[in-house]
Amino acid sequence: MSLSISAIGMMLALLQPATHLSIQPWTGNELQTTSPAAAKYRLKVTGTPESVVHLQASGVANGWLAAFCTPKFCSPQRVDVAIPSSGEAVLQFELIRESETAPARSGATISENGGASVSVPAAYRG
Repeated sequence: MSLSISAIGMMLALLQPATHLSIQPWTGNELQTTSPAAAKYRLKVTGTPESVVHLQASGVANGWLAAFCTPKFCSPQRVDVAIPSSGEAVLQFELIRESETAPARSGATISENGGASVSVPAAYRG
């Protein structure tokens, strides 16, 4: 039985790890790029080493801002994450209530272009 190169490539693609997103409360050091008033979460992204994952936040209440943060920058609503050779990247995800008239709570859904998603627990800021 012989396999074509495209069949072998397809089989190898299926063996690659799928992107996985997980969210937990932030327990690390404060990043200089973040807002002290934000609700902070640890976002772990696992996937194919040396790939880029496109993340976006949705379902954020009006008057709230979602931000993906690293020690060097915060990106509102969306970010491209370079997955290192370890296959795992960690970011700080924030929900920031920007307006006094905004609802007191907001959650979010973080999704990536391949279909993985995770629900962010609602943050309360009164």
